[in-house]
Amino acid sequence: MLARLALGNVRKSVADFGIYFLTVLLGVAVFYAFNSMAAQQGVLAFSETQSKMFDLLGMVIGGVSVFIAFVLVFLVVYANRFLVKRRKKEFGLYLMLGMRTGDVVRIVALESLIVGAASLVVGLAVGVGLSQLLLYVTSALFQADVAAASGFAFVFSADALAKTVAVFAAIFVLAALLNARTVAKARLIDLMHAESRVEDMKLTSLPLSLVLFAVSVCVIGVSYKLLVDNGLMEPSPEFAAATVLVCVGTVLFFYALSGFLLKLVQLVRPLYLRGLNMFTLRQLNAKVNTTFATLSIVCLTLFLAITSVCGGIGIRNAVEGSLEKGTAYSATAVSVFGSFDAEAGYAADPAIELYARFAEEQGYDMAAGLRKSAETLDAGDFDALVRDTAQVDQYVDVSDALTMGDVEAASGLSLADTAGTSVNPGYVRYPVCLTKLSQVNEALELAGKEPIDLGEGECAVMSDSDITSEFYRDMVERGTVLPVSGRDLRVARFSGESLMTVPFPLNTGTIVVSDDAVPDAAVILQSTLDVQCASDEDECALGELLAAVSDTNDPDTWPLSNTFTRAEVYEQSLSLSTVVAYLAIYLGFVLVIACAAILAIQQLSDASDNVRRYGLLRKLGAPEGMINGALFAQVLVYFLFPLLLAVAHACCALAVVTDVVAVFGHLDIGSMALTCAACFLAVYGAYFAVTYLGARRMIRE
Repeated sequence: MLARLALGNVRKSVADFGIYFLTVLLGVAVFYAFNSMAAQQGVLAFSETQSKMFDLLGMVIGGVSVFIAFVLVFLVVYANRFLVKRRKKEFGLYLMLGMRTGDVVRIVALESLIVGAASLVVGLAVGVGLSQLLLYVTSALFQADVAAASGFAFVFSADALAKTVAVFAAIFVLAALLNARTVAKARLIDLMHAESRVEDMKLTSLPLSLVLFAVSVCVIGVSYKLLVDNGLMEPSPEFAAATVLVCVGTVLFFYALSGFLLKLVQLVRPLYLRGLNMFTLRQLNAKVNTTFATLSIVCLTLFLAITSVCGGIGIRNAVEGSLEKGTAYSATAVSVFGSFDAEAGYAADPAIELYARFAEEQGYDMAAGLRKSAETLDAGDFDALVRDTAQVDQYVDVSDALTMGDVEAASGLSLADTAGTSVNPGYVRYPVCLTKLSQVNEALELAGKEPIDLGEGECAVMSDSDITSEFYRDMVERGTVLPVSGRDLRVARFSGESLMTVPFPLNTGTIVVSDDAVPDAAVILQSTLDVQCASDEDECALGELLAAVSDTNDPDTWPLSNTFTRAEVYEQSLSLSTVVAYLAIYLGFVLVIACAAILAIQQLSDASDNVRRYGLLRKLGAPEGMINGALFAQVLVYFLFPLLLAVAHACCALAVVTDVVAVFGHLDIGSMALTCAACFLAVYGAYFAVTYLGARRMIRE
C-alpha cells in the first residue's frame, strides 16, 4: 500500500523531481564514464609508454572520484531537502488524516529510492554511451588505434558499474534517511505552515550596501593586480594574498549586490517603474541578500571549474601544437657540461666529471664518442642505425660572457615586459650562449629547413620558446648591436626553429655567430647531437643504444644528460597532456553540474515560497506574459551574476595561466575559451531552462 502511494506521488510530482533527476542522471553518467576508462586499455593498441601513462590516468581519476563522490553526496542531499520542503504541507495533510509518522517516513524514503533507482538506471545507460564516445576521444588523443579489425569496439566495465551502483546506492540511502529524519522530527504545525516562512534580510541599509559594493570591487581589483604582477610560476606571499582577497571580495560583492542593484535601477526611474521591474528587483533584493554565501561559493567554484578546464585543455593543445616543430629529428642526444652565472661564474657539472677525460679525448665530437661507447658496451652498431648527424655546441666566454642583462641594456627592452611572470626573477644573470653558424646550418639542413645567412658584423638569434620569441623579434626590429666577446655585432635575423627533438621548447635564446667570432677560450656548456634514421625500427634501436650509454657508469663512454627519440616524445607528451586534460574536464564538468544544480534548486525553492505573491499579481491585473517575463528576468539574473563574476576572475587567471602554458608551447586562448564556453553553457543553459520552466509551472498552480 505504501509503495503504491509512493509510486503514485512520484508520478504526480514528476516536474518537482526534474532537477533532482537531471542532477543525479548527469552525475551517474559522468561518474561511470570516467571510471570505466580502465576498460579501454583492452581494446586500444597502446605502446608500453602509453600503457603506463594510461595506468596513471586510471589512478588519478580513481583518486579524484573520491572527491567527486563527496560533491555528489552534497548535491543529492541538497536536492532532496528542496523536495521535502516543497511537499511538507502534503506530509502534514497525511498526518492530519490519521496516518502514522512512521508510515509518512517510509513513504518519503520510498519516494527517494524510487526516483534514485530510476535516475541511476537512466544515468548508467547514458554513461555507457558516453564511455563509448570517450573511447574514440582517447584513441584520437593518445593516437592509439582501436585494436579490433573493424575499428569498432564496445566497452563495458563491470568494475565501474559496481563502483557507480555502490556509491550512488549509499548516497540514496543516506538521502532517504536524512529526509525521513527531517519529517519525523518536524511538528505538524511546522509542516502545515512551511510555505509561510520568510527569510530574514541580512543587509537592509542601502547606503551601507553601496559602500560595501565599492569596497568589494576595490578588493577584487587589488587581487587581480597581485596575481598578474606575480604570476603562478612559483608560490609567493603575493599569490596567497591574491587568493584570500579574491575570496573576500567575492563574498562582499554578493553581500552588497542586491542593495546596489536596487539603488542603481531606482536612479533610472523610467526603467524602475516599467512593467514589473519594481517587483522583480524587490524579489532579487530579498533572495540575493539572504543567499549571498551560496552565490559566493558558486561563483568561486565556477571560477575554479573554468580555470581548470581551460588550463588543462590549454596544456594539451600547446603540447600538441609544439610537437611538429620539436620533432624534426629522429633522435636527439644532449650533454650538459656545466653552468654559468654572472655572479658565481662557470661551474662544471659534477655528474660529467667521471667522463670528462673520455669526452676530451674524442675532441668533444659526440658522434665519434657515441660510436666508440656503443662498441665498448656492445650496445649495437651506431653507424648502421644512423643515416646522418649534426652537432650543435653552445659556448660561453667565461672571461666576457654575454648575459640577459647585457642584451636588455643593448636593446633597451625588458624581457619581463613581454614574457610576463614566466621568467625567473634572476634571469638577468644567466648567459645567452653562442653557437657557430656552420653547426646551426648543418642542423637546419638535416631537418630540411632553410639555412641562415649572415653578413659581415652580423649575428642571428634563435629561440623556439614562446616565452622569449617576442622579445627577440623586437630586438631584431630595433637593429640591436650586441657586444660579443669584444666585437659589436648587429642582430640581423631571428629564427624560431627548434634544433632538437624535445617534448616542449627548451631554447630560450642562443646567439648565432660566424665560426671565427667564438673565442678559442670559450667553454662548451652544452652539446646536442641531432640524428636522422632511415626507418622507425632503426630509431627504436638507436633509442635503446642511447639508453645503454646513458645508464652505464663506465668512464670510457660518452656522458649523456638526456636522450629523446621522436616516438618517445610523441608518446610521452601526448599521454601526459591527455591525462591533465581528462582530469580537468572530469573535475570541471562535475563542478559546473554542482553549481548549476544549487542555483536551480534555490530558484525553484524561491518560486515555491512566492506562489502567493505571483497569484496576487494576477489578481491585480498583471498579464500572464508580464508575470512570466518577471520570473524569467529573476531566474536569469540569479544564474548570470555568479557566472559573470566567475568569468571575470577566470579571465584574469587565464592571462597568467597563459604564461605558464607558454612553457609547453603556443596557446590559442581565444579558440580554446570559445570551445570551453560552449560546453559550459550547454550544461548551465540546460539547468537554467529546466529551472525557469519548473518555476513557471509552480507559480501557475
